[in-house]
Amino acid sequence: MNKLFSLLALCLFSFCFSSCKKEIVTEYPFEIQVLFEDGTPAQNVFVEAKADVPNSIPDFEGVTDVEGKVHFEYNNKAVLKVEAKRGNPLSWIGCGFVRLEAGVEVKKVIIIQPYDASVGGC
Repeated sequence: MNKLFSLLALCLFSFCFSSCKKEIVTEYPFEIQVLFEDGTPAQNVFVEAKADVPNSIPDFEGVTDVEGKVHFEYNNKAVLKVEAKRGNPLSWIGCGFVRLEAGVEVKKVIIIQPYDASVGGC
């Protein structure tokens, strides 16, 4: 009986300490959706997300799909400036910021508007 109790105590003890490990999340996924002013998805829009600091490491580029979406993933916390541009010459533009969170796919909507050269960007 004493051996059975010792074995049970050992199993319970090892289970308690092995299951208490915290999982370290190293993924910071985010999705940018680009929409026109009327709410329709903007397809084939060039999207750039980067830290608003010279020579920064996070620098993402992509093009939206038919739903106006593009997905990225980073490996650290960050606040990124997002720019969406369409046309050559530039005819549509939209900007915003996204704050990345560990293990959570952050979703950001950018509304693009007709580009006006006199305004000079976002």
